[in-house]
Amino acid sequence: MNSQIIKYLICTLKCPEKITFKDVFVESLRRYYLKTQKKYNFFIHKKYFLDNRKSSKTSILVLMGKYDFLWEVTLRRIYEYGEKYNVILVNPGGLNGTKSKLLAKNYDWSYFESYPASLESAENYVISNIIESPFIIKIDDDIFITPDTFRKLEDGYIKLKKKDFDISFVAPLINVNTIGYYYFLKTTNLINEFSKIFEYPNIFRNWKRQKIWYDGNAAKWIWEHSLPLNELGNEIAIMNNGLFEPIPTRFSIGLILFEKSFFNKTNGFISNLPRGMNKLFKNIDNNTSGIYVNIPLLPDIDESSINFYSDWAHYGKFMILDSFAGHFSYYPQTNIMKKWYENNKSSLIKDLN
Repeated sequence: MNSQIIKYLICTLKCPEKITFKDVFVESLRRYYLKTQKKYNFFIHKKYFLDNRKSSKTSILVLMGKYDFLWEVTLRRIYEYGEKYNVILVNPGGLNGTKSKLLAKNYDWSYFESYPASLESAENYVISNIIESPFIIKIDDDIFITPDTFRKLEDGYIKLKKKDFDISFVAPLINVNTIGYYYFLKTTNLINEFSKIFEYPNIFRNWKRQKIWYDGNAAKWIWEHSLPLNELGNEIAIMNNGLFEPIPTRFSIGLILFEKSFFNKTNGFISNLPRGMNKLFKNIDNNTSGIYVNIPLLPDIDESSINFYSDWAHYGKFMILDSFAGHFSYYPQTNIMKKWYENNKSSLIKDLN
């Protein structure tokens, strides 16, 4: 029996009016859970690694799999504008794996595929065991960067560190983002126009209640005012030169930059159970509060955990306003945005020629 548990039991006998058996049981269960969860965060059953690493102070971790119809543009942009970086494609579960491996070979990038299909376990393994650079950019495969996105992120981070800020991560101004869209509309002087058509861009509202998250037409409207993407990125860099804003609420981490040293202070991204487990435990874990909000007992997945770590450590999250990138859409908007993308892909490719 764990020595700590024995101490609790002895204390229970000596001080029965202060500590009950349930107190001891819950504390023991909590400690067992935390120890098990920490190990599970790094659980890899099977892996494949194509090693094309190169020396770089910043590595780019690209989460792959879901948006293969965008890769012709999104990955090409990383290739064109991220030449100096060490890039690794990370594909938990191997979705569209053949295509992913081929792209990695063509672009001379590294490729990592793992099972089970856990984003967090794959990210944790790659950051802990493969990436050696002090800075890490994590980017999803549905993000459209502009020529200076990465450079401006790095510059912004360094400037904030010189101000003696403790930082968990920085992010660019992202057009379709439940916080970034406000600053996108403010910079482009479109708040009033967007408000008349949709709603006022209130970032202090649960994301599922924001049209920028669930309304495909809102995302399409934002994108219609984002082209040509490189041209707008350059204009935003000039208008917002050197500006930044603290990120006040949970941030959607489609593109962030952070230091590996900050990651090492945590227990890794908190790994969620496979989606199929929801069917087994759907009657057990039911913490729904209201129509829009489902609040878990503990933070889970990479996004909620890094936001949690930031708040817990009193580290700042910042948006670098002169760094700009486009986000394809949130999943409720996918059908409308896929049609828009097919009609406008040529404009996004034209930027690259």
